[in-house]
Formats: sequence, C-alpha cells, structure tokens
Amino acid sequence: MNKIFLSNSYWQKTTVFFALLLFTSVSAYAQSITGMVKSDKGEKLPGVSVVIKGTTKGTTTDRDGKYSIDAKSGETLVFSFVGYVSKEISINNQTVIDLNLTEDAQSLDEVIVTGVFDKRTAIQSSIAISKLDSKAIARLAPNSAADLLSFTPGVFVNSALGEINNTVYSRGVNANQFTPSGVNGYYYVSLMEDGLPVTNITSGTVVADRFYRADATLANLESVRGGSAAIASNNAPGGIFNYISNTGLKPVNEIAYKVGLEGDEINLFNRIDANFGGKLGKNNWYYNIGGFYRHSDGQRYPGYAQNKGGQIKANVVKTLANGGMLKFYAKILDDRNGIPQNLPAQNYDNPTIVNGFSNTFSYMLPAGESKQPLWNNTDSFTFDPSKLIHSQDKMLGSELNLNLKNGWTLTNNIRGSLKGIEQDITIMSTPTSLTSVLTYALMGMAGPGQFSFKDRATGQELATVSADFSRGPSFTVTKNNLPGQSIVPNAVLFNFSNYIKAHLGEVIDQITVNKKLGKHSITAGSYLAFTNFITVIAGTANTSLRPIENLASPLDITWTNPAGVAQKVTNPLGYARLSGGGLAFRSADVKQNQVAFFLNDGFQPTEKLNIDLGLRIESIGVKGGNQIGVPTPTSTTGGLDGNLTTLFDNSYFVKGTTVSYNSKLNLFSYSGGVNYLLNKGNSIYARFSNSQKAPEYGFYNDNFTNPSASPEVKAQTITQFELGYKFKGKKASGSIIPFYSNLSDIPVTTIAQETDGTAYYTPVVYNEIRTLGLEAEVNINFTKNLSLNANATYQDGIATTWQNWLVGVNGRADDKIADFNGNRAVNIPKLMANISPIFTYNKGFVMLNYKYMGARPANIANIFDLPGFGQLNLSAGYDVSKKLSLNANINNLTNVLGIMNWMATSQFALVDGFNHNSFTAERRQTAPNSIFQILPVQPRAYFLTLKYKF
Repeated sequence: MNKIFLSNSYWQKTTVFFALLLFTSVSAYAQSITGMVKSDKGEKLPGVSVVIKGTTKGTTTDRDGKYSIDAKSGETLVFSFVGYVSKEISINNQTVIDLNLTEDAQSLDEVIVTGVFDKRTAIQSSIAISKLDSKAIARLAPNSAADLLSFTPGVFVNSALGEINNTVYSRGVNANQFTPSGVNGYYYVSLMEDGLPVTNITSGTVVADRFYRADATLANLESVRGGSAAIASNNAPGGIFNYISNTGLKPVNEIAYKVGLEGDEINLFNRIDANFGGKLGKNNWYYNIGGFYRHSDGQRYPGYAQNKGGQIKANVVKTLANGGMLKFYAKILDDRNGIPQNLPAQNYDNPTIVNGFSNTFSYMLPAGESKQPLWNNTDSFTFDPSKLIHSQDKMLGSELNLNLKNGWTLTNNIRGSLKGIEQDITIMSTPTSLTSVLTYALMGMAGPGQFSFKDRATGQELATVSADFSRGPSFTVTKNNLPGQSIVPNAVLFNFSNYIKAHLGEVIDQITVNKKLGKHSITAGSYLAFTNFITVIAGTANTSLRPIENLASPLDITWTNPAGVAQKVTNPLGYARLSGGGLAFRSADVKQNQVAFFLNDGFQPTEKLNIDLGLRIESIGVKGGNQIGVPTPTSTTGGLDGNLTTLFDNSYFVKGTTVSYNSKLNLFSYSGGVNYLLNKGNSIYARFSNSQKAPEYGFYNDNFTNPSASPEVKAQTITQFELGYKFKGKKASGSIIPFYSNLSDIPVTTIAQETDGTAYYTPVVYNEIRTLGLEAEVNINFTKNLSLNANATYQDGIATTWQNWLVGVNGRADDKIADFNGNRAVNIPKLMANISPIFTYNKGFVMLNYKYMGARPANIANIFDLPGFGQLNLSAGYDVSKKLSLNANINNLTNVLGIMNWMATSQFALVDGFNHNSFTAERRQTAPNSIFQILPVQPRAYFLTLKYKF
C-alpha cells in the first residue's frame, strides 16, 4: 500500500485559505455603527438621514444628533440633510463615525413642499412662494393665524375681528364682494394644516380659521399665491397657506408663558404654550405633542372673557427605509372667541369714531341667559352672549410616504374630523333715534301710546316717548335723562343678537404617486372629501335698546296703550321680540362630495430648465335642503305665556317648507410653468393658470330659500398669469413678480326686506373683476447684526362687469339692477407694504415692523374710500441663558385707527346695515352726516413672553 504524505506547504496553504474564509465570513456580518452629526458650527443636527448607499436601509439622527445603524465593512454611509452638503463615508472596520456637515451655500434655499409635486427649492420652482420659519414666527405676537400671512406679498389680510372670522385673499381674487363684514374669509384660498385643508366647505358659519390655531406646535408656514394652486389645492385657485407642524424628527422642547394687556393697557391676556418631541424608544419612532391654553379679556372687554380655551396636538412618526415615513396625528380643539362690534362713525371723506365713543369700549350685550322658544314652543335654546362663538374640532389622521424601487414614490394623507359650532353673538350695535319709526318697527313695537325706558338695575325711568298715529306714525321724546345724548340727540344703541348651532363631519383623503422617468417627474393623484354639515338652528334671537355708553345693559321698555293698559315690551333681561325679528330662523342639512384627479409632469430637459405642466379634473356634488322658519304671531292669545300684558313672547317660528337642492358641477383646471436658472442664485419663471371654482355652501344657504325661484348654479372661472424674477445670495434674496388675474362669474345677491319685515335675497347676478399688479420682496443682510425684510404689492383692480341690486322700501316692487361697470373693485388696495428692519446682537434682537394698507373703495358704487393707514409694531428679545429667553411685543404702537370693515347706515332700512353696496350717491346726499359703522384694527396691545427650552 502506498502511503501518501502531505507536504508542509499544503498545510500552510490550507491554513491560510481557511483563515481568509473565516475573516471573510466574519467581515460579512454587519456591525453596529454609532456616531454624532454636527454642523460645521458645532451645532447638533437632528433629523439627518443616514442611509447605506445602494440600499433602502437607513435611519435618522435623534435630537442630540446621534445615530445608530447596522452596516458591514466595505459599505458606504450617505449622510444628507436639507441645506447641507451630503457626505459619503466608507466603513473600514470602524464602529464610531462622527462627522460635521457643511452648509450648502450653493443650494441657497430650503426645499419647499407646498404647491409643488416633487422636492425642489423655491428658486427652482415656477411659483410664487414665501416661507416663515419658527424663528421668525417666535419674534411676532400675531392676533391670529391669519396675521402671519400679512407678511406675504400680494396677500390681503383683515384680522380686525381677532382670532377667528378673518378674511384672506391674494392678487385681487377676493371674497369680500360677498358680505360687508367679509366673513367668507378663505373663499378662494385654502387654509391647510400639514398638507390638507382645515375644512372642505366655506360659509358665514364655517370659516376655516375657526378650526385652526397657531401655537408652539407650528414649525413653519408656506404661502403660495395663485399659480399652481389651481391644480394643487381643493377648489381654491387663489392660493395655498400651509401651516406645517413640528415632528419629533427635529425635536422642539419648550414651554412659554405669555402675558399681556390688550385694549391699550386695559384688558388682561394670559396664555401658555408648550411643545415636546424627540425619539420614542427604538426602531426609529419619534413623537411630538403640544398645544396651548389661553384666557383673555379681549381688545374690548364686555365684562366676560373674549377668548378662552385651547387645543392639544400630537403625532408619532416612524422613519422608514430610504427616507420614507409613517405618521399618525390627532388634534382636539375647544375654544371660545368673541368678535368685536363695529363702532359708530361719521364723515365719509375721513371716517372717525363718533365723539364720546372709544375704540376700547365694548358694545357687546352683557352676560345672562335668556330662554328662546322655538318651533311652535316644542323646542327652545338658551341665548347667552358670554358663551361667545364656541368652536370644537376632534381630528384624527395618518400620512404615509414610501420611497419605492425604480424611482416610484407613494404618499397618502387621510384625515377624519368632527367639528362643532355654537355661537351666541351681538350684531349690529348702532345708534338709533327714539323719534324714528324704524327703531320701534325693529323692536316689534307699533301703535299709539306712551313708551317708558327704564334702567333695569335701578328702576329709574330714563326716557319717555309719546307715539301719535293720527297722521301717520310720529314719535316725540317727552323726557330724556339717557347718557350719551351729546353724542347723538335722543338716541339709544340698537342691537340684534344671533344664535347658531351646527355640526360638521368630514373625511378627506389625498393620494399622490410619483415616478421618475428620465428627465420627467410624473405625479398623479386623487383628492376625496366627504362632508355632512347640519345646521340645527340659525337666526336672530332678539333685539334690545341700550344707553350709549360703555358696558351698557338693555333698557326695560314698557308700552302703555291709549286705553291705559301697560304692556311689557322686554323680558327680564331687556330683550324684545324673542325668536322674532326680520331675519328668520332656519335649519339645514347638506352633504357635499368632492372627487378630484390631478396629473403633473415636471420636465427638466437641462440642469437649468424646469417645465411644469398640470391639470385637475374635479367633481363637486352638493345635496341638501334649507328649512326656513315661519313667524307665528300670538298676540291675540297672550303669546307663549298666555299673558296679554307681555309682548316679548308674541312671536316664534314654526318649521316651514324645505327648499331642496341637488347640484353637481364638473370642473377643469390647468396650469403650466417654466423656470430657468440663470445661475446658482438667479432664476426667471413664468406661469399661466386657468381654473374653475364651484360655489361654496354659503351660496346654497343664502339663495335656496324660495321653492319657486332657485338660482342657476355655475362655476366661476379664474385666469392668472405671472412672470417672475427670483434671486438669492449670501447677503440678499428676493423676487419681483408682475401678475394678472381675472375672476368671472362672481355670484352676487342682496339681502332685502319684504313688506312684512321678513328678509329675502334678490336673484343672483354674475360679475367679473380684473386685477393687474406687481409684487416685490427682498431680504437683505446688511451686516452680521442688521437685516431687512420688506415687501410691497401694487395692484389695480377693476370691476369690468358689475351689476348690483338696489333695493328700495320694503318689498320687491321697487328693486332694480344698477350697472357699475368700470368701477374700482371693492377692497383691492392700490398699495400694500410690509417693512421689518431687524437688529440682532449676541443675546437678543430688536425688530420694527411697519405695515401699510392702502386706500380702497368702500363699495362697488365707489361712493367713498376707506382711507389708507400704516401700523407700527415693535418686538424685542433677550436670551437670559441658553435655555431661558424673554420677548416683548407692542402691537399697533401708535394706536392708529385703521379701518378694515364698514357697514352702511340703517337710516333707510334695516338691511342697509348688512348690504353696503345699496349705499348710493343719492343716499349719501340725503344724509351726508349720517352715522355708519366701522371696524378698525385692534387697538394698542402689550405682550411679554417668557420661554424655557429643555
């Protein structure tokens, strides 16, 4: 047998082979890599994306800039963060990799997410967009979420009403044509919260900002004017205002206490905000929770708080492979807000508050519960002005972002909400004469005899009036000890009250799919919204007369007829004509279904050229019915209490005929833009959009009240064009954007009175507005410590076609249509400007903000102008330590009387106060010194904010 002997060299080679095999096997196993990422300035960077190159495996840094990932030797880690140069680090048996990221001076801008269909910077996009970050927001003391939008060029903001019911529109595509107070404030624009509209319908009751409050959870605000809003938003071609919330990916941990004096050093303000976020355990989960609670007496204190309540918001986020994300979010809002009353004014050429009245006085009704009979006395509600406007919102949603293989991405954002509205408010506080027949007609008092007006608290008789009907109604004041008579002789303050109870259920879902195809980025998506809005009851609760003074209580009124029988006109709280008045009670139930599909192609043929082409097909169905209450006099039976000597309960409402509607509109919108990057810091762009907008719910609520005369339902058409230049460098950035907008098929109707005093709306007429304008915006860093933010908008708005109903005396017989073609459009100021110089130093800053609102026509007849004005605000801050800071703000530093709203005189008819377009040159000549009503900007206010960062 032969023996085989193996040589030493064989064993050596075998040993080396197995050693290499073992080493290779060991090295093939992943090892834990940890580290910290900082900026080149040494700041810890949370939210940095850490991905293994060529895979979908990744993580993000936590609040301290730390990360941990399992990776193999030989693989490469890619570190990327918005605004910084990305870095690639090869793993060579390291277990700790720390690094610094350098700011990307070439990117010059942050990536935007609003109004675009793929990630890009503002300078690369063919839209007009402005952004406020958390640092800028923290320096301000806004009255409302809408106030933050006033820093955006081209955007008209009327926040004189306070925290809610504000009016916002852009570039002359405006909502203020519909009501004198502008309560349809977000009619053409979309108020979004994290990419979805706060609510999908708009009316006088459902104003979007009733359900949104800016607080410590707000990370930044992106504002898009016109342009891509035609295809990127829900039936809102005028613009998109997206309030983006904090997430734990970029942790914010702070608590702030804000104290102030509103109403020019009179009324106390208290508010606490908090936000906490960060990593939640392991497996890349993050959380954020925050909110606020606020209690304030308001700008004009009526004896009870004007703003009280708050909200809590929360979200949890899981980062997925390759930059994907899953988010669950929720919000509970429970807040009460008052809206200030218009103030009496005179002098149409230079409107000023009537002598003796004050911008800080309150003319709201005092607190007190008054039970109101309803529906044949089978139902009732309790009116109490101190309950204010009560808004509730319970919202739950989720958002999924997936970066799939082969260049596919998928995003789905779905949200459900239950909203509640109950409002008890004072409306139309206006002086009225005791010698005017209108005063008594409004109160439901008619007939000869003697009227007595007493102070309810003391029982003192303040005035008596003799009524003579022998030669037509005439009223003679026989005694007058009322206060305020030097202001308006023989006058008292007239009020309506308003009560509404409604609830709203909504589900909104938006899905987008994106695919990269060479130089194309194709995005397709759908938008689905289902809304059920139920108005349980809405109408005028009662009327009252009060002395002309601050914090006045309703007078006790008694009428003694010629037979000597004394009858009570008012109830124990001083309210007359319960459940009556000229504006009928109503209820409604409406369902709105909205389905949209959109498609966009972002084509980049060269590195410098971007082309966007998009379209949106939308179907909106509205089905429901309005049930208009019918007044039922019961004076012959003594009213609801059976007492012939009480008049205040002699009218209530029974349910009338339901006026139904079932409308469906199909809309088609398209938009195209081109952006050319001249160099790294300069670009030019152009965009054209043609879009359609369906009427909002308010149109159906106002106009479907007569079963025999329903109006045509048609979409409006909005055409917009803009041509812009953008620049951004280390010292300065900004834009210059000429624009054109044309808004056609604007539905206009007018409220009027029947011969029996009840209200009706005139038939709808359709009109058109054209606006030409120029926006300019600049941000300059003069030195390390001195900078300037400024913008200005010049615009010319013309009503190219405008017809308006002029109503005469009560009844439809003398109603007529007047032409105002070629007149200046309402509430489109020639000039708006915003200038904010900021001086910063080691531990603080000082900022001065000047806002200018130009003159604008008071009504479509151009009878007079609301004058232009400038408002000055001052802000200062100081960092006591790294964690503790102090901010001081003075809003309206010079206490300017800037007029934002007005209401016409009620000398001729009740409805004139609700319809400023009925105020003609003839009516002004008839009563050149008549009293009308104005709503100015909020008076001077002082705030101090103490913030602690954890």
